[in-house]
Amino acid sequence: MIDSLLRPLADLPGVVSVHLIDPDGFVVQTNGQPAGTDEIERWQSLVQTADKEAMTTLVMEQGYLILAPVSLRTLAVKCHRTTNLGAIRRAIKNLEWPA
Repeated sequence: MIDSLLRPLADLPGVVSVHLIDPDGFVVQTNGQPAGTDEIERWQSLVQTADKEAMTTLVMEQGYLILAPVSLRTLAVKCHRTTNLGAIRRAIKNLEWPA
């Protein structure tokens, strides 16, 4: 079910991977290229310092990382530099999570 929800986001042009991460740092779902443990741990520490209710975009050497709160979890979307960030953000906001 989660896979079918995240698949359209992962299929957008420029998206490298989409990860749903629980508060303990465990990856619940991955679509696209899997991230390494060190990478997930860095993202988790960034999530803890970021605004819990806001979508955060980080500029990285090889692209962007968008972190978005989803219920108690965090959605991490890794993208290339050429990605249309507006389209990605809109797709994240339009995700319809089950109640």
